[in-house]
Amino acid sequence: MFRKVSQYIKENNLIEDGDRIVVGVSGGADSVCLLHLLHGLYREKPVELIVVHINHGIRGKDADMDEQFVRKLSESIGTGYYGFHFEVKEKAAKEGLSEEEAGREVRYQAFLEICERHGCNKIAIAHNKNDNAETVLFHLFRGSGMKGLSGIDPIRTVETAKGKVSIIRPLLFTSREEIEAYLQEKNYIYRTDMTNWSDAYSRNKLRNRVLSYVTSEINKNAVSHVTEAASSISEAERYIGKQVSICLTRIVKREDSARCFKVEELRKEDIVIQKGIIMKILEELSGSRKDLELIHVQAVLSLYDKQVGKLVNLPYGICAVRKYHSICLSCDNMMDEYDRIEPSESVRINIPGKTYLKNNKQILETEIIKYEKSKSFPKNSCTKWFDYDKIENTVELRTRREGDYLQINAQGGCKKLKDYLIDVKIPVRER
Repeated sequence: MFRKVSQYIKENNLIEDGDRIVVGVSGGADSVCLLHLLHGLYREKPVELIVVHINHGIRGKDADMDEQFVRKLSESIGTGYYGFHFEVKEKAAKEGLSEEEAGREVRYQAFLEICERHGCNKIAIAHNKNDNAETVLFHLFRGSGMKGLSGIDPIRTVETAKGKVSIIRPLLFTSREEIEAYLQEKNYIYRTDMTNWSDAYSRNKLRNRVLSYVTSEINKNAVSHVTEAASSISEAERYIGKQVSICLTRIVKREDSARCFKVEELRKEDIVIQKGIIMKILEELSGSRKDLELIHVQAVLSLYDKQVGKLVNLPYGICAVRKYHSICLSCDNMMDEYDRIEPSESVRINIPGKTYLKNNKQILETEIIKYEKSKSFPKNSCTKWFDYDKIENTVELRTRREGDYLQINAQGGCKKLKDYLIDVKIPVRER
């Protein structure tokens, strides 16, 4: 085990000289094994380990005993130690989270706090092969795409206020059985969390019912086969990700906070690339991958053949809208900007003079200039020219009304403003 872990760390560039590493230790078999192995591998090298333990406020005296055990263990091997107390049940109820989600949040909150306090650049977590298989199945049953089915990465980098921190998983290649066998061989003591056998949590159900049944009744190597499949999916996902990034740069246009693409242009790409680009857009706009599923990508694809103005609402307040030739995705508060405009009162324009437009918080300035046939009008995008003899001091500014029309030729031909806007393909939300 010692040699295998060392080799795995080297192959994946998980630890280097000079690293300061927060080690998450619950007191269970996996994290105790991780701490002993890292201590053995790096006690004579310029690598610092700091143990962090979190009491979730759920298991009463058992949790207190776990905390005492981890503190004594860290003292015995000479590492720094920090303990944190959180009331996870209260947090979950208050924020509408599952206890699993709330627990994960407080753990990483604690890990990152110690990283900032002590300048640590890595966090070591004791995820193993069984955890990886459970994660893949969990994502599969929830309807995840390739990214979710590729499992847990051995290393992942997160941005913090004080720089980048890498989350490393040196035991990801080992099974739970191998870990327990190693601890028994070395006579290392660890604590057993009895809630692991409870089916109150989703992951426990996967572990105790699904994987337990599959390994005993279908194939004893099921866990390894799931993680091997996840590894193959991960390789494919990385390649597809590169192609998606190339196409995204070429096809997707940024319009302020919106992301827009021409339907026919994206349609030319393979469906895998189409889905990948849409998922990438959703990730960019939301800043997260959590709660984004294939069903949301399909909802955007469904707009291909919908009429102009149709929209779908997506997680994180994202809205996708079908325009004449394109689809635009943005946050709801940006996409419905035009819907919130209320019809304004008519404003009579002072000619010549200045008129304050309170709705726009702008000033419109007009002047009258005598026209000479030889004189050309200066071109300026902020200036418009009209024949004052024809408008006769009746210029008003207002939003459009039902029945508005334009005179479109010298013979007095007219056209409804609504029809004109449709003909020049002004999106319905902007009219």
